[in-house]
Amino acid sequence: MAPPLVSYYELVGPWNFHFDFLAPGPRQPRWPWESKEDCEHLETFEAPTEPVSSSATSGLLLAGGYPEASPAAAAGSGAAKQDARKGSAGLARGFLNRTGGGGASAAKPHADSAEASSAGGSKCSKGPTATVGSNPSTKKKKLPSGYHWTTPPQRYEFTTQREVKVEEWQGVEQMGKVQKRSAKLSASCFYRLPGLLPAEQVESILAHCKQSSAYKIDDDSVDKTPTFEYYPFRDGEWVDQKMRSIMESSVESRVLPYIRERYDCRFCALSDILVRRYLPGERRTHAVHFDGHAFVTAVLGLSSADEYEGGLYLQPEPDVASRTFFRIEPGDLVVHSFDLQHGVHVWKGVRYSLIFWIKDSLQAVREHTTPWYQRLADEGDPDALYNVAQNYEHGTFGKPVDLPKAVALYERSAATGHHFAQNNLGLIYRRAGESGGADAASLGRLSKFDLLQKSVEWLKAAAEGGFAMAQKNLALAYANGQGVRKDDSQAVAWMRRAAEQLEVEAAYMMGEMYRQGRGVPSDASEAAKWYERSAECGFPKAQYTLGMLYLEGTGLVRDAKKAELWLRFASRQGSAEAKNNLATLHAQSGEVDQAAEIWAELARGGEVNAQCNLGMCYMRGAGRDQDLQEASRWLSKAAAQGHQMASQALAQLGV
Repeated sequence: MAPPLVSYYELVGPWNFHFDFLAPGPRQPRWPWESKEDCEHLETFEAPTEPVSSSATSGLLLAGGYPEASPAAAAGSGAAKQDARKGSAGLARGFLNRTGGGGASAAKPHADSAEASSAGGSKCSKGPTATVGSNPSTKKKKLPSGYHWTTPPQRYEFTTQREVKVEEWQGVEQMGKVQKRSAKLSASCFYRLPGLLPAEQVESILAHCKQSSAYKIDDDSVDKTPTFEYYPFRDGEWVDQKMRSIMESSVESRVLPYIRERYDCRFCALSDILVRRYLPGERRTHAVHFDGHAFVTAVLGLSSADEYEGGLYLQPEPDVASRTFFRIEPGDLVVHSFDLQHGVHVWKGVRYSLIFWIKDSLQAVREHTTPWYQRLADEGDPDALYNVAQNYEHGTFGKPVDLPKAVALYERSAATGHHFAQNNLGLIYRRAGESGGADAASLGRLSKFDLLQKSVEWLKAAAEGGFAMAQKNLALAYANGQGVRKDDSQAVAWMRRAAEQLEVEAAYMMGEMYRQGRGVPSDASEAAKWYERSAECGFPKAQYTLGMLYLEGTGLVRDAKKAELWLRFASRQGSAEAKNNLATLHAQSGEVDQAAEIWAELARGGEVNAQCNLGMCYMRGAGRDQDLQEASRWLSKAAAQGHQMASQALAQLGV
């Protein structure tokens, strides 16, 4: 949550007013996730250069320290032999899955030939299994701060290919696979078909995608930031008839026939087509995940690979060091099954991509189910156990909400070292411990203390395995004293680990810590560095705060143009605070009409500062014809929400 805003439209004397800015946060130390009451009991600690280690970690996890990451189980088909409550790593919400033991080190991926022979391509035959990631028991080399933020993305190189013929198309299929460390099925396979769709057709698709006004900025179900995506094809039906006219024939004659043959899935059916764009100032990342609703995913390249840096990546280990990127040219199709852990990070440039999500039958499309996961879960596959657990937790894909069943499945997956499952367990127990009620009751006769203890144990297992999302969540546990003693220095240490692994929200929170002096000495320039990293990845709160820092010259050289740029980016992603301040910039430069338009939009949505500002515009006749009745209406709305300046203005109106 963002910190409470300390800003208002200030009234100076009767009928005189000037425009003031919304500040990015209070001056006193304050976490963005805390309540006001928490601030009254803050203490500032100087953070250690390394997280504090503790040898006395058995029993209750309230000592404030944490142990060194323990060696993980060996890679391959052998499951991690760890206690079910001390596995390897977990998730940070949503359909983001992964397997792996603890403490994985930097990976050097290799590709090799593979013919997928089993359902979903989860098992690859013919040829040796390519191992991605070094021995987890090997001690990890310490990397300098900012290494992953400044090192160019590593490319995945396909080294084996074969000629294929798909109906009338003849070309090359390039093959690769990565080892699954905590699954009985040994490898996850993926394929690239260069030039599957002709250049002219791809150009038409891209032109249509660029012109479309259908992109949504609804909050993503995982990270709650705008999506910038749209569906030309949804739930088995075409929605965008123009796109249908461009590409339906290729879907039916090339994409689906290839997938049906490759995955030995005669009745595979197209469920959805999704278009995503990655533009400067908008979303630039999708965190590592599994496509929990798709049997097979196919990604069609639309933008030239020379027009952007980064893009689609695979990341077989918990930590970011194992991440490598695919080079996808326009017309190339990258295909993978549901068990490939992947994500997107666009560092520079502009990228458009089109994603096909395919289920194993038309019945699964119509019923919104994922039967392949249930079959594999019955066999004990950790990825499948995790995904079915998510379905029971959230009541999705044909499963009813059943928290005890979800926890049981998560625990089976987590016991193998599945860090997403471990992390999700940590979040479930935290939620139950904090909120009590039905969630806590469904988990048995456990006290709040016991629930929060379980939460920390699972989060710590995932965090020590190198999983950035869990590291961030563990940092929050230390920040708020949830299952551990409240310790700002430990919170900073774990948050830094997550932020160094390109966790975008963690980078923003590091900026907050340095700006507020929470757990570290206050350092405006260091705060600005972390805000900028997060903002460049498209995180709206960071964009807004960075804009304000440029406006104030705090930690950065004051630059009004850059301030406006970052505020505009944040506004485009729906930040009401940024819109309000953009309006203020317009007003201060004499463009009050433009300011009033922005405030009117925000005021209708209930934004209290904008309601006050709009009321003042009507009261003063600035940007709106003077109308004291309208002024009173909007000022009253703001005053009813406790806005002090609105109340003062109403008093001057005699209301």
